[in-house]
Order: sequence, then structure tokens, then C-alpha cells
Amino acid sequence: MHVFCDFDGTITEQDTLVFLVVRLGGGPDHFRESERLLRERRLAPREVIARDVGSIRTPFREAAALLRAEVAIDPGFAPFAGWCAARGIPLTVLSAGLEEIVALYLPPAEFPALEVRANRLRPGSWECRFRDDSPFGHDKAAALRAARAQGRRTVLVGDGISDREPAAVADVVFARRGRSLAGYCAERGIGCQEFDTFHEVQRGVAERLGAAG
Repeated sequence: MHVFCDFDGTITEQDTLVFLVVRLGGGPDHFRESERLLRERRLAPREVIARDVGSIRTPFREAAALLRAEVAIDPGFAPFAGWCAARGIPLTVLSAGLEEIVALYLPPAEFPALEVRANRLRPGSWECRFRDDSPFGHDKAAALRAARAQGRRTVLVGDGISDREPAAVADVVFARRGRSLAGYCAERGIGCQEFDTFHEVQRGVAERLGAAG
């Protein structure tokens, strides 16, 4: 088994990029305009991410301090990560957001077994460096396909639009209750278990691990 987990809005209780854009960047009107451009397909998701992140002018250190103070992570994630590590279950964070922000919440020293794959910032700037040429700048589904090719049973934990393609590939899907991924799975006939905390995800993975054994 290999567990793949989205970061913004899944591990974190709210989207860190949305928070930064609204509080420190272009503001609510800028964010609403980005949503409109995305909805009308006038901009690709990666272009919207670059537009939003590029609107931030606050130094990263100040932005990081505000994030830590006001945006929390699901209290069940750290226990879940430890549970996976103790059982030798690979756990990979797949994010269309920024690796530097993921590291604020999930520092390697505290999560040594955790792999993180995300977009990055050009050093000293709010300019995005995307992982690949895909619409989100990071093709999450490719990671799941590679794991399946290696004989792994894949589990996806997510919440939003960037999780749709990997959800269609995953063997098991956990979707944040009430978020867009859950609705997408229902519309497309993709089986998923909705959850409120990672404690539920851990129970669900444990049940499936027992069945597989």
C-alpha cells in the first residue's frame, strides 16, 4: 500500500495559498477574479496559481509567521503519519501548492519518513517554479500510476480540484466531507469515503490493510 495525500485544505484546515492571497496579496477581489478566470477557462490552473502567488509582496518570513499563527493542520495528521511509518507504509504529500509552505508545517526533522512533492518558489521571490508542464504544474496522477505499476495499492486523501485526476487513478479515495472532490467522485461514480479528520482516514486505511492481509 502507498498513501498519497494532498496538502492545502486536506492536511491544513484551510488553503494556505488562498489565505495568503486574501490577507497579504491581491485581496478578496483578486481571488474572486482568479476563480472566475479559472471557471471560464481563460486561464489554466497553473496560471492562476502563478497569478495569485505573484500578488503577494510580504517577505516570506512574515508570511510564514502569519500562517503558523492562523492556519492549523488537522490534529490527526501527525499520528497518522507516525502510524504509517511504524508499519512501513509509504506516505507521500502531493501538492499543487508550495514546498516551502509544506515544510513550515511538516519539517523533515519531525517527519523523516514523509516524502513531499510540490511546486516551489524561486529563491527570494514569490515566483512559482512548477514541477512539470501539466495544468496544475504538478501531475499528481502520475505518482499514483507509477506506484500502481510497482504493484502498490494506492490510497488518495484529498479535497479539491487538483485531486480529481489522481482520484480517478487511485484504488481507494478519502475525500474531505463537503468539499468539491467528494461531489466530483459522486458525479463520476468514483467510490470514496468522506472524512472529517485523519483519525477517520487512519481507521479506514487500517481496515483496508487488514482486508488486504
